[in-house]
Amino acid sequence: MSQNWRLDHSSQKMKPIIQYLVGAASVVIIIAGLKAGAGILNQILLAFLLTMCITPLPEWLIKKRVPKGLAMAITLVVVLLGGFLISALLATSISNLVASIPEYQEKLSVFYNDLEEFAQSHNLNISDLFQKANISPERIIGLTQKIISVLTGFLSSSFVIAMLIAFMLIELLGYSADIRKGKRREARHLKWLTGMGGDLRKYVSITAFTGVITALFNFFLLLILGVDFPFLWAFFSFLMNFIPNIGIIISFTLPALIALITLGWWQAITVVIGSWLINAIVENLIRPSFMKERLNISLLTTFFSLVVWGWILGLPGAVLAVPLTMVVTRLYKDLSEPPSQPLESHL
Repeated sequence: MSQNWRLDHSSQKMKPIIQYLVGAASVVIIIAGLKAGAGILNQILLAFLLTMCITPLPEWLIKKRVPKGLAMAITLVVVLLGGFLISALLATSISNLVASIPEYQEKLSVFYNDLEEFAQSHNLNISDLFQKANISPERIIGLTQKIISVLTGFLSSSFVIAMLIAFMLIELLGYSADIRKGKRREARHLKWLTGMGGDLRKYVSITAFTGVITALFNFFLLLILGVDFPFLWAFFSFLMNFIPNIGIIISFTLPALIALITLGWWQAITVVIGSWLINAIVENLIRPSFMKERLNISLLTTFFSLVVWGWILGLPGAVLAVPLTMVVTRLYKDLSEPPSQPLESHL
């Protein structure tokens, strides 16, 4: 009897351990699947993110008593024409940038050698520091080419993303209209997806709006200073606006570097200071007027999510890191809490 009791007691102790191991194995399998399907998954996630940014437009038109069909048609025309114009400008900028890379690499090597000679003339040895930090012209150009490849991939899949946005808009607006007319009852999982607690949608919409403002100011700043490819770097700053705190540093690094090797120190410093001032104005004056409460995500969480999602999905994962973290956090919270009503009542 006592032996059976010991066996039952030990098996009860093993159950939580087995559950943890099964959970950990499931997480590993899910992450492997995400990495394997990153190509198509990035397109779907980017389309969903842009859909969240665009949805307020048709909803605003419908509130202004514009017929639903006309509001949808106007939105689709804006999406397709705007997407075509942005894609054409990006394609031209990227093509010219690729053609200019050999020239930039040569100028960067000359600047790198001049900097080493200047340091040696003042009894400073920075060669070891650069080697330990893995900083070299080839390394910098390689990172630039990776960013270019991501933007090129975005352009090559722009048609698929545009179609996904169109279908998502039609589905979401049609579903919302049927709910208002009483043609269907609101399913719990669809309610969670469309609402997302209001936080994700509000964050994405306001971040996109402030990102457009930041990109416009950066475009005119770079255009006035004469930095090459201002539209490309302005669009890049829009994407980096979805990465709080860290994105601003990433966004001005490349244009400041190009300004340094092509225009000089003062222009590069102006790019850095100007970009920082633009971001400070938008973050502290414009954003608070739309978002009363700041995003409750710490700098450590932001950096950790950036590393994790960037490792799983690449650079698009870094752009989507905060929204994806918000979704996972909300999903875990909702699954951990017992439902207030049975699922059948929502179906």
